[in-house]
Amino acid sequence: MAPRAVAVVPHTHWDREWYEPYQTFRLRLVELFDGLLDLLEHDPSYARFLLDGQTVVLDDYLAVRPERTAAVADLVRSGRVSIGPWECLMDEAMVSGETLVRDLQRGIARAADFGGAMPVGYLPDMFTHVAQMPQLLRLAGLEHAVLWRGVPAAIDRTAFWWESPDGSRVRTEHLYGSYANGRDLPADPAELVDRARAYEAELGPRALPDGGLLLMNGTDHRPPQPGLGRVVAAANALQDEYRFAVTSLPEYLATQPTTGLPVWRGELRSGASTNVLMGVASNRVDVHQACAAAERAVERVAEPTAALFGRPDDAPAPLLDQAWRLLVLNSAHDSACACSHDDVVDAVLQRHREARHLADALTDRVLTRFAGRVGGGGATVVVNPTPAPRPGTVELEVDGDAPVHFVADDGTPCATQVVGTVPTAGVRAVVVGEKVRWVADLVRGHEFAGTGAAGFTRTVGPDGGVHYVVTGVAPGGPTVDLADLRSALLADGARDATVHVRQDLPVRSRVAVAVPAVPGFGWRTLRQVAGSGPGTALAAGPDALANAHLRVDADPRTGTFSVATADGVTVVGAGRLVEGGDGGDTYNYSPPTADRIVDTPSAVTVRVTETGPVRARLEIVATYEWPTHAVGDHRSCTGRSTETVPTEVRTTLELRADERFVRVHTELDHRVRDHRLRVHVPLPAPVTGSDAECAFAVVHRGLTAEGGAHEAPLPTFVSRRFVDAGDGTVGCALLHDGLLEYEVVDDGRAVALTLLRATGWLSRVEPALRPNPAGPPLPTPGAQLPRTLAFDWALLPHRGDWTTADLHAAADEFLVALPVAPTAGTGPLPPAGAHLEVTGAVVSAVVPDPAGTVLRVFNPLPHPVTCTVQRAARPVVATEIDLLGREVGAFGGTRDLGPAEIVSLRLA
Repeated sequence: MAPRAVAVVPHTHWDREWYEPYQTFRLRLVELFDGLLDLLEHDPSYARFLLDGQTVVLDDYLAVRPERTAAVADLVRSGRVSIGPWECLMDEAMVSGETLVRDLQRGIARAADFGGAMPVGYLPDMFTHVAQMPQLLRLAGLEHAVLWRGVPAAIDRTAFWWESPDGSRVRTEHLYGSYANGRDLPADPAELVDRARAYEAELGPRALPDGGLLLMNGTDHRPPQPGLGRVVAAANALQDEYRFAVTSLPEYLATQPTTGLPVWRGELRSGASTNVLMGVASNRVDVHQACAAAERAVERVAEPTAALFGRPDDAPAPLLDQAWRLLVLNSAHDSACACSHDDVVDAVLQRHREARHLADALTDRVLTRFAGRVGGGGATVVVNPTPAPRPGTVELEVDGDAPVHFVADDGTPCATQVVGTVPTAGVRAVVVGEKVRWVADLVRGHEFAGTGAAGFTRTVGPDGGVHYVVTGVAPGGPTVDLADLRSALLADGARDATVHVRQDLPVRSRVAVAVPAVPGFGWRTLRQVAGSGPGTALAAGPDALANAHLRVDADPRTGTFSVATADGVTVVGAGRLVEGGDGGDTYNYSPPTADRIVDTPSAVTVRVTETGPVRARLEIVATYEWPTHAVGDHRSCTGRSTETVPTEVRTTLELRADERFVRVHTELDHRVRDHRLRVHVPLPAPVTGSDAECAFAVVHRGLTAEGGAHEAPLPTFVSRRFVDAGDGTVGCALLHDGLLEYEVVDDGRAVALTLLRATGWLSRVEPALRPNPAGPPLPTPGAQLPRTLAFDWALLPHRGDWTTADLHAAADEFLVALPVAPTAGTGPLPPAGAHLEVTGAVVSAVVPDPAGTVLRVFNPLPHPVTCTVQRAARPVVATEIDLLGREVGAFGGTRDLGPAEIVSLRLA
């Protein structure tokens, strides 16, 4: 019998930042890389090294050692060092589908600079694997995946076919025993043979009869093990049971069997063979909220706006590239999952802020220039950066406090509601002597401090002080020359008088405007007119709100609320806050040994704060007596403190005139430690599962999860922007902003949405639901979230199931605001229009590209659809491409998409 092949793949697993900050780990990376290059130069038998499947470590090293670039490129081209295909080893569930795509595209492009990417989807330490990953890999030309976590017990071999919901499949190698199953190999050849024999015995029937053994020689931040080539050669000379080779993943996988393998379709999130650390979806809600906001600003607003409304010089490509680099760096699993040192989390939050700032600034620049090209006499351009036509609410500033409203470009009057005043910050100063000149220098002709003036007054007080009041001019009003003001100021200063100056600016109001439907990827204009606008179906009572779609009633006894739809779907008792202890860590929720649940407030008040006609708001203020902290240490948690602290939770329910969901905004000053807070929403009918938005798919889950010896099977799952639970006839969807974790509870009668988990340890040693540490027992006081916190979600009851509820459009309506820009209304473009019309499929991305705008769409439904793409009611000329931009076929304006299929187009 031929000897069994044993592949030894030398590698390091490089967490760019984790229990130490990035720069601390980078110093170790430089040392490791220096040693690796020296080893490869002097030991030809050290034939291969895997650089963890991510190019960012290469960039981090070469930024310090740029003189080694050519040497690294030579090693990659020769096959001795494998790089890519990712820019960064991300967590698949914590980030958007587009972030996964850009990560792959950027990694493959960067690897090409050095000779090419490893043609393997290397996924060694992701805590969950999304259902559509096989399709994404195939769309990038990759046919293999290699992974560790999430493989269910039903897979009883070390290799299997992993299928996406569309049927795309990749041969997947399961790193049984982890990506470190071959670390610290013996230097003695006989012991190396014994090690292989022990691993084969550990695999038992999982080992493929005609396949090899894969030993991954490395682990976290571990430098290469010298002498491998020598000991492997000696072991081969010693026996003929095994044939060892220092090799690469592509070389090993090319020789492995592909027939007779088990098949798994969908996401990989089982804890059967190793933990999947599901609590990372709720541990630092501030990180997940920041990620959602930054990704949304870049991919749902800035990119489509730049691609469709901009000109080449409006949104420089390097700035969008920088925004994506920040998002991809933050997708690293220890960064995105926030299971890291507090300093690392601070850096992650800063990168998210920078990405969002870049996106917001680019959007503002593009729309300001676009608005200058719009005609029709309007004063404000309203833009819809999302694909579905939709009405919306925008906030604008108007001068004065007299009643006004807005009229749309087609003459439709818009309901308009005053929602506040605009703070004015005129000059306030008290100066004496020479310092009066500073105030006098604010006079420029008809302006004072940059604002036109209608006049000024000068009075002398009882104490001899001189008091000036400068009145700002109202819009369109006459201004006066302020030369006399300047002369008077200088004269008072010359005699050392105490001069008091106050600038009174005109009143400005902030109004909410109900905008009629704005075309998808289009715009329309508004102009301001005097007088009150029309009313709407919106109404507000002492404890209730209502529009044409919903009625919302608050319960002043419990602090909960009920929702009834116009077609008879009812949700009773939504918004119940359930608080309990958390003796876990940043990786896992784990209740204290003796827990105490608080789900009833000690006091509740309800009041209506806005009554319409554009939006109505109702505020529920509930006070809870929560235990101050849990009792425990770095090992585990035994109970909760008997001391409590009253915590006031303010929840605002908002109903807008045309929306079919109720918005929920909750705020609290968070000073409690070691606990979990969830909001419970009873369902209109019992369910047997849920359907959650994930990357390019809606994934169905049952009421249970699969665990194992390393982790309890908690059915807390992840959704990207929405989760729906129904029985097929009625359902209830929760839309949310970065609140990723949910669970169907009470035997299918309610959904619990996690608002926060507060914990003080990166990893505990032996929490109740995970018997082993997941990282070092490092204190993380920042993960207790001691600050004011806010949470946003929405409740959408509906008839039918998720496939008919149009939840992707609802999520856009809830989360993506309609941007506005002022216009003179004298440009060549019409006052309303659309640049692109996409129907029949969900739009994932509209990307500006010099070779032609890239449009990516997908079908989330379990049945085929027809996607149509048009410009100005005419079919577009386009080419279908793969994720790397390679042409795969022509596009004639329509395309049939199979269930769960993803398609990218390059528009001419």
